Amino acid sequence: MSILIAYKKGDTVYMGTDTRVIAGDSKRNELCECNYKIQKLDNGMLLGVTGERLERQTLIAYSEIFTLDKNGELTKKHIVKEIIPNLLSVLEKENLIVEKDGELPYVKATILLAYRGALYEICANFAVIKYEDFQVLGRVADSAQATMANTKDTDDINERIVKALDIASSNSQCVGKPYLLIDTKGLKYNLVGGNE
Repeated sequence: MSILIAYKKGDTVYMGTDTRVIAGDSKRNELCECNYKIQKLDNGMLLGVTGERLERQTLIAYSEIFTLDKNGELTKKHIVKEIIPNLLSVLEKENLIVEKDGELPYVKATILLAYRGALYEICANFAVIKYEDFQVLGRVADSAQATMANTKDTDDINERIVKALDIASSNSQCVGKPYLLIDTKGLKYNLVGGNE
């Protein structure tokens, strides 16, 4: 589990996350692009995943399922009709869907998809939510969300994201520097904050 922040402004979505990975009693940072919690896909989409590491790595391995529609856009309709059926197929094949009596099936991960100015969440139960402002997912999301909501809209977006990540880090050992920032316009990774 980790934290993932996305902020939509105009035709750009800015995303940030930490690089901390906890395994048992050990903690370390994932500093290899292939393991980042936010992946830039060949089609220009950003794929952010919080949750269990196995689920994240599986989704990254099958990143070709995260497609754009025939007009080259990311829409809720396309996610529901095309991406989710393919996602379910992969998760079933890899035995990653949790099914309990009396509950809807779910996966131990939550996904943020961003393309240009479009921002969507695919929830653990496969519901799809479109955001017009920002979203924070993962551990200590409440404190990071409050920080995002209480910083000025005129402040630098990446600084707002870093402030929220700092608050999350101060509230959980599962969140730590360096932080990873990227946006849908530049599509360039930026590590900030050094190591803790």
